[in-house]
Amino acid sequence: MIQEEEHLLFIKELGRLLQDFNHCDDEEIKKEILIDITLLSNVINPDYELSYRAIG
Repeated sequence: MIQEEEHLLFIKELGRLLQDFNHCDDEEIKKEILIDITLLSNVINPDYELSYRAIG
């Protein structure tokens, strides 16, 4: 289980990734960012399954 400090860092990074995803025009890069978002969200909350529709 991750510690609170790590949890907060992951949430900040997730916010940055979401901004990058929303401002990106290149579909291939968006796919890579989405992979990172999914992996990080699974670390933050492993019981929640993130879907593409929740992001886009």
